[in-house]
Amino acid sequence: MLLITDRPDESRDLARRLALWGPCTVVGLEQATDGPVTQPTIVVSDADLGQRRSVEAMRVALARHRSRGAPYICLLRDMTARSTIQARAIGATEVLPADAACSLLLQTVSQLLREEDGGDPARGTAAFTRAHLATAAVSLADMLESASAGKPIPLGAVDASVDAIDQMAGASDIGDWLQVVWSYDDLTYQHCMLVAGLAASFAHQLRFSADDRRLVTRAAVLHDIGKARIPLDILHKPGALDEAEQAVMRSHPALGHAMLLAQGGFRPEVLAAVRSHHEYLDGSGYPDKLGGDEISDIVRMITICDIYAALIERRSYKPPMLPDQAFDLLLLMRGKLDAALVGAFRQVVLKTARAA
Repeated sequence: MLLITDRPDESRDLARRLALWGPCTVVGLEQATDGPVTQPTIVVSDADLGQRRSVEAMRVALARHRSRGAPYICLLRDMTARSTIQARAIGATEVLPADAACSLLLQTVSQLLREEDGGDPARGTAAFTRAHLATAAVSLADMLESASAGKPIPLGAVDASVDAIDQMAGASDIGDWLQVVWSYDDLTYQHCMLVAGLAASFAHQLRFSADDRRLVTRAAVLHDIGKARIPLDILHKPGALDEAEQAVMRSHPALGHAMLLAQGGFRPEVLAAVRSHHEYLDGSGYPDKLGGDEISDIVRMITICDIYAALIERRSYKPPMLPDQAFDLLLLMRGKLDAALVGAFRQVVLKTARAA
């Protein structure tokens, strides 16, 4: 994906949102007119087309970088009829306001690429996995944006994400899911999608009923919702957190639990997973130092998936751990994690190993 913009510094958040779908390259408008040709699968522009010079520069940039038939989304800061006509005149496939919600932007990207691929992809294919991941990412964006703004979590978005992930887990290889998720630049989204995909696959592996699979997946999708209230400079810090920062980060389970409890409509099993996914059987976890039978089976499953996901994530400051190495660490946490569930999780690990 290519983002052409006349304000590269201000477009960083936009690039992060686009990166939820896949890798995104950002190029300044002037540089795009004479820089290396990229020919991405989709082009997005964020520029002031009210100036003739910018319009002409965009024409040149599109001629250089846009391959025949590639979708082009034009983001306009001024959604007047004149600006919309201008965007269409330079070849825009879709026109959206520059301040469009993340969910609308990602939904548009997903729909355009699905149309380019010839409609709904076949079950079990990499395209099928990517399509369902896009649906889940759009829904997760809705959830996190609402949580960050102090608004109610949209239950429709939760349902859409759960449905997409459960369908993927039942029809595709978790390895395909990981390959796509690992391309995300935003670590919060990468982690949430990893944990949710692993949990859904784990529930399928254990032959849970459809209702129980959806419950586990819902708990996994929402387990880190409290991170929406953590300052971004801590959440995205490219390195180890200091003691004070760790204290702030460790507040996310309680924040998420309070958020969902205040809104209402969430099952006790989900609330428990949100609050207690960092608890250990030996009582050494947080925030409540629960132990033994105080920790439910669903929470135990989410904790295993959460730890494993953190170990195999691809981050700028550390290489990912190989699946077998990560699983060995889970085995070493005997007494903290449910040994029987860790043993059963081995089958999911074997599937992820094919993606490493």
